[in-house]
Amino acid sequence: MALIEPLLTIEPIPDAAPDLAGVQAILLTSANAVPALSEAARRLPVFAVGGATAAAARGAGCTAVVSAGGAGEDLARLVAGRCRPDGGALLHLCGEAVRPEPAATLAAAGFALRRQPVYRAEAARAFAPGTIESLRRQEIDAVLLLSPRTARTFVALIGRHELEASLGASAAICLSAAVAEPCRRLVWRGIYTAARPELAAVLEVLEAVRRRW
Repeated sequence: MALIEPLLTIEPIPDAAPDLAGVQAILLTSANAVPALSEAARRLPVFAVGGATAAAARGAGCTAVVSAGGAGEDLARLVAGRCRPDGGALLHLCGEAVRPEPAATLAAAGFALRRQPVYRAEAARAFAPGTIESLRRQEIDAVLLLSPRTARTFVALIGRHELEASLGASAAICLSAAVAEPCRRLVWRGIYTAARPELAAVLEVLEAVRRRW
């Protein structure tokens, strides 16, 4: 049995149309930014952080999409290898909360990067009653966490519901080291990190853990 527990609610920012003046390419670090792409933006080169985001961009009609297949640092390296600093600005369509990459690496390489928030993610205030009960009964073998914000929200809700002693039977299966970091505040049966920051790699870890147990 699988439980689905939404930890973030995605809300588009009204009237957040991309400003494409002087832009040579679009950067996407989340599929949640894809709905904000205008018709003109979909004709520009799009660099996506991973496969799921790239697939969403292609599904929205973007004509030239390349996936970095990794994290923000991988996206920065991909863009630096494909674009020129004097070719125009890079437009990063993102959420209100962003991590340092890819901006830090690209700025150091001489690129002009503009960030435009097009969505916000509201953290859940509570677990669903069924999730609380399953945690208390230690019925959850594994918790899949795919972003640092989601992991921080999960940890906060565990504390809010006083469930810290309930994770001894559960494994944290994390997309990356950054996702795993907040989980270390809790005591789990184990914390595991995917070899690649992709959902397929997370599922590979889950299957390996299940076979081991």
